[in-house]
Amino acid sequence: MAARMLGGPLSEHTDARQARNPELFTVSTNILFHGTMERSPWRAGFELEVILGDLHDPRFARDLEQSGGMDEASPGFCRTVANRLRELTRRTWTAPIATPNRPGFYVIPEYGLDPLDWPEDRLAGVELLTPPLPLDEADAVRKEITSAIEEIDGSFNFMPSDTTADCGWHINIDAMDKHRLDPAAYIVGTDELLILSRSSRLFSSYTGLQRHAVGISLLRYLQSDRQADLLRSGGLANLLNITAGRSKHYAANFSKLERGYVELRHFSALSFFSDQSLVEHLDRIPASMELPLGRQDKLNEIFLRRFLVLFEWLQDIRERIKWQMGPLNVLSQGMVSFDGEPIGTLIANGSVKLYLHGPKQYEYIASIEEILLPDIAEAVALLALDLSELRSLGIRRASTPNVGFRQAVSRLATRLRSDATLSSAHQLSVVRGTSAMGERD
Repeated sequence: MAARMLGGPLSEHTDARQARNPELFTVSTNILFHGTMERSPWRAGFELEVILGDLHDPRFARDLEQSGGMDEASPGFCRTVANRLRELTRRTWTAPIATPNRPGFYVIPEYGLDPLDWPEDRLAGVELLTPPLPLDEADAVRKEITSAIEEIDGSFNFMPSDTTADCGWHINIDAMDKHRLDPAAYIVGTDELLILSRSSRLFSSYTGLQRHAVGISLLRYLQSDRQADLLRSGGLANLLNITAGRSKHYAANFSKLERGYVELRHFSALSFFSDQSLVEHLDRIPASMELPLGRQDKLNEIFLRRFLVLFEWLQDIRERIKWQMGPLNVLSQGMVSFDGEPIGTLIANGSVKLYLHGPKQYEYIASIEEILLPDIAEAVALLALDLSELRSLGIRRASTPNVGFRQAVSRLATRLRSDATLSSAHQLSVVRGTSAMGERD
């Protein structure tokens, strides 16, 4: 078998991060799922994007030579892929013309992949759909698909490139009604920064953090309740559930709750083909939604304390943040400044996107979407929180060229590090039910 990526598509700095924070890269399946060795109630179905060549089929070789990559995979191409997958995996793969109305093993065209800059040997993008299966069986299906794709198309989809970077792997999880799929529990118990960084999916248009969705309302709320007394008495879960992100722009898409599952968009297709297990990829996500009340309360308190630190930081620097919009067109552009110098670009069309500038032209180091113009200062604060915590995780990113803002972010990071209970490692210990010394609660 051709060489594949080991351990997932982590950045070049992963080994150093793992040495500094080994507990964040170690997953115990019997602790993170259901607390015992009994069979987990969690199931997973996949949506995997791949970009394939001519399938060693003369018909498609002619199509590739004459017309190049397909804007949309043809029905015949999808049927051929499904037939090959059925032969190689012994699963009931089909290629429906209409959108499937029930779970199954399907091959459909992937409309979001643009062939314009593909290598010359790439013909069409398809999406492979699998039904919800127990986690161990779902992992077995991953291996079957990996072997089949290599047999059908070689190793192209296993290798990092500008082309494969566009391909995603969505995991749809449910617990067969054994556990409530609770947005609030997910938000306080999952470190999305860490998970997204592992798959190089951070700050994309379709992997927004849930903390971005809820954070502006929470920071606004703290202006009226500086000690978060009402939230501590039970209001936090209500606030988080009301404001949680429910669209494809968030890595955890809670709009799918009405269908009985959560769509997780954190992962790249390269991650699918890695040697990490499904449990390792999911990290603490399922465990965060099956915790006893005592541990849930601890996570709520950690989440609140983190935002109280951020709120005080924002109060100190709010007047240093200014913004202005250019001519108001259908799509308008503006600028955010700190101490009178630019730090980011605004793109507005009803809702607003904010991109923090990096040191190079047209480079950005963090972004947030689906905000409103009155919330620019809160949005800047949320991105400062992201940058501060990435630094604490040992994940290197380019820095803002604005010296004043860089110093302010550094001060926020220092405040957060001064409280060890706000770290990702401590969050993980609470989810696992262990103390800092590794003992069971």
